[in-house]
Amino acid sequence: MNTITQHLVGIVSTLRGAAISIPSVGVYLPILELLHAILIGYTYRTALSDSHSEIGWGQGLLATIVMAAGGGSTVSLIRGDPMGILKDNRFWCLYPTVYWLMFSNSYIYGFLQRIFAIPFVEEIFAAADGVKRAAGVVKFGVDAVSLNPELGPDKWAAKIICGSLAGCGGGLWVGK
Repeated sequence: MNTITQHLVGIVSTLRGAAISIPSVGVYLPILELLHAILIGYTYRTALSDSHSEIGWGQGLLATIVMAAGGGSTVSLIRGDPMGILKDNRFWCLYPTVYWLMFSNSYIYGFLQRIFAIPFVEEIFAAADGVKRAAGVVKFGVDAVSLNPELGPDKWAAKIICGSLAGCGGGLWVGK
């Protein structure tokens, strides 16, 4: 008999593995990553409100990248590992593209404003963000510390510190 924990682990694993395949270019796009990129871009654009036109492209793109990958990158720097975003070409295609669409086209932002006004849509995006954060806590905190030969599975403080930093995401750097 399966426990509720086993069911939840199965659901989260399925969600993390769900992807949209784009056969014409031979790429698959994880749904959680796409939802996270949209949420980051939309949240940043909404926070800037009318002053979004005063922000330069480079500054806005850097802010988006920090919000998207700040936690995992911080942990990687602390542990002396290469940052995950440097090993992931999809990150460098997805997040800047969503940023560009969000800030260069008022129709895209207006469309997302209408989508986010629908009940439970923002909650779905927040849940996707939560699953991605939880996966980051496990991947960059618990598993990465346990599998590191210089740290090992008995270093519970390192697991807590790295997991907490990974879980807070870019909020550590942007003050949210």
